[in-house]
Amino acid sequence: MVVEKQILENLQERGTHPGIIRYVSTPDNSPTLTIKRYHGPCITKGRLDGLTLSEANCGDLQSFLDREDIDIDITTRKRWALQLAQALAYIHEMGIVHKNLSTTNVLLHEADNVVDIVLADFGASQWLELNICGDLVPDDPYRDPRLNEFHSARVDVFSLGVIIYIIMTGHYPFHGSPAPENDEMFEYGMRVQTLYQEGGFPDLSDVTFGTIIAGCCCERRFETAKEVVNALLQENID
Repeated sequence: MVVEKQILENLQERGTHPGIIRYVSTPDNSPTLTIKRYHGPCITKGRLDGLTLSEANCGDLQSFLDREDIDIDITTRKRWALQLAQALAYIHEMGIVHKNLSTTNVLLHEADNVVDIVLADFGASQWLELNICGDLVPDDPYRDPRLNEFHSARVDVFSLGVIIYIIMTGHYPFHGSPAPENDEMFEYGMRVQTLYQEGGFPDLSDVTFGTIIAGCCCERRFETAKEVVNALLQENID
């Protein structure tokens, strides 16, 4: 919580980005607090800590996909992929590595009948300028087993490619919808890491942005999210 507050405060001092969750305030010492933490307002009694963050009224990306996948058009999916890459490129340019990207840490907010991406959960992030060295690594299937260190933007680029795959297909790599949970998630994680280690990835020949996903997760030719943004913009033009 302290890390997230520090990162978001410093980001906002340098300007705001529409695709980054905004820090609003730290609750006071009142016994009843009204907290907007990602999924909308709630009342928490007797809690004296926490962060007040801007609202994302459609919840997290994974829950939305599991619930609404069949009704999401390709234009929206393309916009989400680009918005996420742009938000990630913004923090990379600031020197931040998120280190915990997943479809549950990417949120959705609807305004004027348009649903947009919001990047959240910076509690595990690294920002060396502030001596913040986040000690977590991404969960499966967002972790690249071929990485020997997790302090460069490459850790986020692999995760970004996986999330774009999920946005475009509606499901995890090597798994149908909905997303695996609990014991199934543990078994899935072991299986997907083995497949990744062996160079495996689902067939991308008929997946929108397949060549870009491959550049993130198979060929590993992108080093930063900015390169992914450029590739997405170019493919949209083509």
